[in-house]
Amino acid sequence: MLENKSDKQPTAPAIGVRETKRRKATPYSPSKSISEVRNNSSPSSPVPPDLIFGIFTRLPVKSLIRFRCVSKFCSITISHPSFVTVHQPYPRPKPGLLFTCATRLQLAQTFFAATASQNGGPATCCLIVPPRFSRYTTQSVNGIVCMDFGICATICNPSTRQAISLPFLCPKTSIITSNTYFCVNVLGFNPNNKQYKVLNSWGNYNLGTTEYRVFTLGTRKWRRVHGGPAFFAQRESICIGGIIFFRSWTTLGTNGGLAVLVSFDVQTESFRVINLPRGAPYNVATSSLIQLKGRLIIADYQIDSEGYCLWVVEDYWNEIWTQHYVFFPLCLKKTITGHNVIVSGSIDTGEIIMAPQCLSAPFTPFYVYYCNLSRGHFISVKIFGLPDYDAFDTSSNNVAITNYVENILPLS
Repeated sequence: MLENKSDKQPTAPAIGVRETKRRKATPYSPSKSISEVRNNSSPSSPVPPDLIFGIFTRLPVKSLIRFRCVSKFCSITISHPSFVTVHQPYPRPKPGLLFTCATRLQLAQTFFAATASQNGGPATCCLIVPPRFSRYTTQSVNGIVCMDFGICATICNPSTRQAISLPFLCPKTSIITSNTYFCVNVLGFNPNNKQYKVLNSWGNYNLGTTEYRVFTLGTRKWRRVHGGPAFFAQRESICIGGIIFFRSWTTLGTNGGLAVLVSFDVQTESFRVINLPRGAPYNVATSSLIQLKGRLIIADYQIDSEGYCLWVVEDYWNEIWTQHYVFFPLCLKKTITGHNVIVSGSIDTGEIIMAPQCLSAPFTPFYVYYCNLSRGHFISVKIFGLPDYDAFDTSSNNVAITNYVENILPLS
């Protein structure tokens, strides 16, 4: 039921999946346009290149990955950045889930993909990124995620099994690397020019200053951006309509601090500070940012044992918020007892994803819960194929979930 209140390890990789080494970021735009590639195919080919190209635009990502090995023409065509804009697979892929887990002793990070089906199903290992587990991994942005390591970051595309390391913000031996607790990397996408950008926020608490830098995917180096608030970013982010949102501490103290919502426009590279409404959660440890039908939501998932409280941004420019309560049915409360279930995100069908933060014990299925707010309907599904809980290595038992869509975007 809904009540509205207005208020202004992992297991061995699957066959064919290999560990992917991280590579340094390089420009991925070839000198030739995609039309030139189509026109310069072999004249002896029995199939016209335009017909091949048209077929490619309708194939699923998994098939395209195989076709890249067929010929030079196929490889160049599929790997061209412009191909992403015309790729419209048929039938349209179903919404998916992306699970992030650590390997034993956190020596690598593993990504599992599954279909967001109401019948559940298997999760398949699609990418392993060594050499260690990240401090924070962003939510999926068109199927692309960013692993945050402070002074460096790694961009991953599980669909193509690629991962590239961005340049270090400073030399690893620099004295300033000892103060990176508030050095956070987040990922955004500009839907107008189709550019992906990583925003780095590096706050120095001792000096009370914060520097911001941007790395555009396809370039070689970071560059400074100005106009950002001198706050201290928390490890969270979500990109909605070309705007990155994250919460930042304005003050810190032993009794807690004050926080605001910061937005960054990926296209104009401008900042905006939005005050949180009274009663809204400040800390990422007890709440999360999600989006539903293009609106930003702060999900307070530890308000009580009966359900969750959702703070919805109804009007971004006028900063109008509404408050909604999601009450759990009795059957769900019995199922999730002791599992520390949190709000993990949402899928394109308009349903909110809820899931445990920890892997399940051996021979125990991992459950994902879907909540349809408009109908007040809850369902639980079983996901198979994830690693089991390891009682001897508790550091590798955390699991994070985000929405997922296949993307043929080349990273190198």
